[in-house]
Amino acid sequence: MRAHQIQAQIGQDGAIRDQPLRLVIDQQNTDFLFDFDQSVIRTSETSKVDKLGQYMKDNPNVEIGIDGYADPRGTTQYNQPLSQRRVDAIKAALVSAGVPSARIQTGAFGETRLKCSEATEACWQRDRRVEVLVRPGQ
Repeated sequence: MRAHQIQAQIGQDGAIRDQPLRLVIDQQNTDFLFDFDQSVIRTSETSKVDKLGQYMKDNPNVEIGIDGYADPRGTTQYNQPLSQRRVDAIKAALVSAGVPSARIQTGAFGETRLKCSEATEACWQRDRRVEVLVRPGQ
């Protein structure tokens, strides 16, 4: 679903019907992926920051929620702060791109919501992420 298709689901009053929506821009998933034990935004992910920042500027009636996760290989005590650092990195990049911080809500969930249950690098990569959800502004 492209950003303009998401806009179609936002009513004239800015209300999104149903639940917050996963955001896809230019047929790209807006999840940000991270390297093992890292919270630095990959060079390959920076174009997503630019596109998301532009989407937010073009749609001043929406807010985003960004939720951070980690793969299951660390302890809960380690993964929780790691997922928070990942969220903080994405939020800081968006604020630097001109998105007001008040339009960005955050959450950090460690390894509590895994996307994959296999013990492989490909699976763990899917879990090392920050997800983006869009909803109407307050």
